[in-house]
Amino acid sequence: MGKNYKLIAISSMVVSVIGIFCSFYTFYGIWKGASGFNTVPELVRFLFSFSVLNLNFTNKFDHLEIWNFVFYVLLLIGALQFIKTKGKETRLVGFVFSVIFLETIVLFAQSILHKTLVLKWENSTSLQIFYGFFGFIILGGISYLCYRILKTIKSQKEIDIIKTEEKTTATDTGKWQRFFHWMIDLAVMALIFVPVVTSWGYWLMESQILRINESLAIFLQSRLSLYVIVFVFFFIYYPVSEIIFGSSPAKFLTESRVVNSKAESPNSSTIFLRTLCRNIPFDALSFFSKRGWHDSLSETYVVKEKRTGFKTNKLLWILPVLAIYLLLMYFGKSYYADYKASAERKETLSNQFSLLKSEIKNPNTSQFYVVQNVDYYGNIKNYGFKIEKIEGDDISIRRITGDHFSDSNYSQAKQLYEQQKDTATVFVIKKHELVKIFPESMEELYRPTKTIDFFKSGIQYGIENVYDFDAPFLEAQISKYDGDYTNKKVTVYFHNLGGSAKIFNIKNQNNDIKWKANFPLQINKLNSPAVIEAENYDFTESNISTIEVLDSLNKKHSYIIKTSGLTNEIKEIK
Repeated sequence: MGKNYKLIAISSMVVSVIGIFCSFYTFYGIWKGASGFNTVPELVRFLFSFSVLNLNFTNKFDHLEIWNFVFYVLLLIGALQFIKTKGKETRLVGFVFSVIFLETIVLFAQSILHKTLVLKWENSTSLQIFYGFFGFIILGGISYLCYRILKTIKSQKEIDIIKTEEKTTATDTGKWQRFFHWMIDLAVMALIFVPVVTSWGYWLMESQILRINESLAIFLQSRLSLYVIVFVFFFIYYPVSEIIFGSSPAKFLTESRVVNSKAESPNSSTIFLRTLCRNIPFDALSFFSKRGWHDSLSETYVVKEKRTGFKTNKLLWILPVLAIYLLLMYFGKSYYADYKASAERKETLSNQFSLLKSEIKNPNTSQFYVVQNVDYYGNIKNYGFKIEKIEGDDISIRRITGDHFSDSNYSQAKQLYEQQKDTATVFVIKKHELVKIFPESMEELYRPTKTIDFFKSGIQYGIENVYDFDAPFLEAQISKYDGDYTNKKVTVYFHNLGGSAKIFNIKNQNNDIKWKANFPLQINKLNSPAVIEAENYDFTESNISTIEVLDSLNKKHSYIIKTSGLTNEIKEIK
């Protein structure tokens, strides 16, 4: 191959490595929990321009890059095989570059339609305009590179001829390999065109076109539209690959090509007729007979090329690896997310359990107890009680009523108490009985086995939660005033719904957030909120920091603040 050998080897390695890097970059964001990419470094954005594959069976963000990664890895394996065999083994290289070639054509057409019908140039920045034209140039360059590589590969191939004393015949591709062609080409076609249909479907739904044109909306909702779309895709996929190269992507894998009765490349009209016949119902199964319908009706044949690499069965090891990878990527993230959520839930419950143990073992007049009834399904609305006075073993409590809409929270308890404290009924319970009902396990926390009839109503109650109204209780809001998420700066507003306190430090547990404040910061109802600037804030990941607080009695309290984007959660820890 000479110079062409170096071109194929270097191009295969470079394209595959860039593609794998970009796929990993996307994986990292997805597995970290990003729902989109708000910021991409300029270098990575530049590399993404050369990673043109956009293959997917679904429109789920969680499935981005699953199939792109597969094809780039196949190209890397093919490049190594190509180099090892000194240019003889070309199946994987030809297969992947034929897919990339078809992808560039589709993306080129889609990009033109998007820039003419969707994009509003007057609202575009100079950088967006630059990347728009730069993308055209890159697509054209990669398309030409694929064309040259595939033409070079095909020029080195010869039809496998069987000569006898009576005649000379070409070796037909076997029926099972033809079935393999149908499956692989159908899968590749779906991977290329599903993202296109999805993106334009979203655009149509967001635009006014369907509202103005009712007949078009009815057509797109009908089954006929699906047939038309598939028909159009067939006439892009097969003619482009079989007219130019004589082989569809799947045929590159089996070293097969389409020929006419003279063992020559068919003309364009013959290929179009062959493609039209593919739309005959059950045509895909017809080649299990003597000849397939789209072969016989178009007078074409699918024949084998002389094998120049190793046997095909040596590539079969890819199949179990691919199956494991796909199972991991399609289902692994959900299981990982469930596991992570379960671990965080257990950690939260463990902290809540420790706090409850500490509070219940040491009753005091600042405590509010949220209760849950056990084995009672009537319409009684006893929400909880506030300890008002402790005299020896006698504890005076004030009953507070209210609805349990969901898990109890501090604000709800405080509001109900402020509304009813002057009119609520007072009951007396025993301190030793209250201390004894502390749950011994997490299961008992949700299904109490030790209960008290706090309100002398014949109904037994367990403890769901305990709030200390005199202790600080923190909430936060995160604000970003503009739409630029690249500078990683936010403003955090800390509110204190409980007793007066001072924030004297905030420490990072992950990432490198810089909390810009002059500690200590007084925080109470009068001067709340305390405003703190945060730099190096990562919008695409979960950020975790520890807040250290001193209350009015100089007692230390520790809180964990977990943020994701502009949302946050604060929990006290022991």
